[in-house]
Amino acid sequence: MKNKFTLARSATLGMAIACCFNTMSQAQEAAVTTSSATTQVAAAPDAHASFAPPTNWNDTFIGARYASDFYFPGSANKVAQKIGTVNSTGGFKYGTYMFNVDYLVSDKNNPEANGNDGAQEIYSVGHVTWSAGKILGKPMNFGIIRDFGLTTGYELSSKNDAYGSAARMWMFGPTLEFALPRGFWNLTTGWRKETNHNGISHADVTYATAWHIESAWMVPVDLGPVPAVFKGFLSITGPKGQDGFHVQTTTETLARMSFLFDVGALAGHPKTFYVGPGYEYWKNMFGTPPSEAAGTKRSAPTINAEIHF
Repeated sequence: MKNKFTLARSATLGMAIACCFNTMSQAQEAAVTTSSATTQVAAAPDAHASFAPPTNWNDTFIGARYASDFYFPGSANKVAQKIGTVNSTGGFKYGTYMFNVDYLVSDKNNPEANGNDGAQEIYSVGHVTWSAGKILGKPMNFGIIRDFGLTTGYELSSKNDAYGSAARMWMFGPTLEFALPRGFWNLTTGWRKETNHNGISHADVTYATAWHIESAWMVPVDLGPVPAVFKGFLSITGPKGQDGFHVQTTTETLARMSFLFDVGALAGHPKTFYVGPGYEYWKNMFGTPPSEAAGTKRSAPTINAEIHF
């Protein structure tokens, strides 16, 4: 089991990190501080300026977060988890992209299969938003809308607990980018298709295509000598049929946000080192209703840090 997970983890991690770091060399100018793992970012240095977004830009960071009050389906025990992140976000000629990979290490309350340590997981998310304004070469803003486009994306996971998750998710849908004086806020509505593995029932599962909504935001906040940003994402996925236990899934909601202080600015290096509190809310985790398993709801504070390049 460990050898199998190690190979899967190495392949997933290698592919995801390669995506992240290949984009670093393409950067020509930085635009905005990015969102977290899981959703796309729109470059919006000044939503009310004339339509001239930078074609090529990049913001890459490594991050860490910690929580001690997480839950996982099938157990009522609290789980402490340490999470490392590599994230690369940027713009190119026809739109924007975001690639993220998390390495998650649980304590023994979320154990690895056939072992004595906590489970480990690799989770990668990638999105590309194809901008109507960039593709057509003219402003597409109207009212509160700055631009719109089409987002395509993936999510991949590999975990070595008894369930042995091997999620493969693909999504697409139209995206709206809202006009904010500073920062960004976008909204995508569309569809998501998932396949996964259930190591307990020893079954590969192909879920029904589900409706999907996600939103990401980043808003700078001025707090005297220490600037800050409020950033995060919201993801809602509709019922996707039966899972590997033949349980009918229900609507799943995941929200993750953080309020990060630009402490690097105190040392004369603004927008390089951020630290601050966060919060994560997860209802009907993986689509599992609470009537079918314990631990399907998460509401927990986190501690977050990011180093930007």
